[in-house]
Amino acid sequence: MKKLFYISLLFTMFACNILDKETIVSPLDSAVRVNGRFAKEVLGKDTVLRTSFSGTSFTIAFEGTEVSILLKSPANVFNVILNGKQMPPLDLSTNSDEKHLIAKNLEKGIHVITVAKRTESSQGDDIFKGFAVKGVPKKEALPLEPKLKIEFLGNSITAGYGVLDSVKENTYSPITEDVFSSYAGVASRELKAEMRTVAFSGRGIYRNHPDSKDARPLPGFFPYVSVNANIPWDFLWQPDIVIINLGINDFALGVPDSAKFVGSMVKFAKQINEKYPKAEIVIIDGPMVNDFYPEGVPSLTLCRDFLDAAKNELVKQGLAVHRFSLSPQDGSLGYGADWHPSKEQAEKNGKELAEFLFSSWFKREVH
Repeated sequence: MKKLFYISLLFTMFACNILDKETIVSPLDSAVRVNGRFAKEVLGKDTVLRTSFSGTSFTIAFEGTEVSILLKSPANVFNVILNGKQMPPLDLSTNSDEKHLIAKNLEKGIHVITVAKRTESSQGDDIFKGFAVKGVPKKEALPLEPKLKIEFLGNSITAGYGVLDSVKENTYSPITEDVFSSYAGVASRELKAEMRTVAFSGRGIYRNHPDSKDARPLPGFFPYVSVNANIPWDFLWQPDIVIINLGINDFALGVPDSAKFVGSMVKFAKQINEKYPKAEIVIIDGPMVNDFYPEGVPSLTLCRDFLDAAKNELVKQGLAVHRFSLSPQDGSLGYGADWHPSKEQAEKNGKELAEFLFSSWFKREVH
């Protein structure tokens, strides 16, 4: 009996020492999950992951009492979810450190932590080096991956520019941008879908907002992991649905050339179809396009006409392409920064998009 007691005591002491000792968990460890486009890079003796687009997330499951993320991403802001509960955001907008404490003094047991980028690529890339835990990684505790996968391709509306603001005269701030509060984030949660985005403020289908510094329209960003470093993406991840939300920036200088607009949308959809041959494509408009801006230009009417024309041409060519219009904002739900959708407007638009996707041709996939 004494022998068994001492063996039990030694085992308990050994287990406690493991749970109190800091362990570095590689970004390639099976207990770590990265949702989003990434590229492997070697820094010294370590393999790290470079990511860029909003919505990219890093998740770890472990047994222990403390966790930090090893992440260099100055200028960006991240949401933090601990065991399914939303925590205060990780604000790196003025932080160039590489190690950030997420939680400490946790109850001993299994914990799942997700750190998710809510700001866009214009804020810069992220270098992810893994996690540091007091405990041991537990790959079997990772949650099941969603069955439904959606990629959203768009501009500032998709990226959640200013969605957490409530003063339309305010300009951009990384603190008020949140892709997870955009219509894309809302629709993905409603459908319990995995969300990925290729979104960049000011981009159009063939021409950009005049304030854009990079001349490339959004289709020029589609092939890459990082638009800042021009690193190609391998497209091994395959979505079930691709949402294209582009058009408002093409109208910022007035009525765009209809042939160039429609032709560019057709070309982009065919490019998407080549990379994702089994995906359904949905071309949407709204909610910032309206028939009063620019002055004297029926932008919403024309934009919808152009998008309908592109969809009809693509269907004629045999592609599975659909059209949907988000409800335009009218001020009744307020505005975010720079007249962008408020959180309430994004909630409305996200739910109506989710209802459209669920009730039409994808209902079979949600269950």
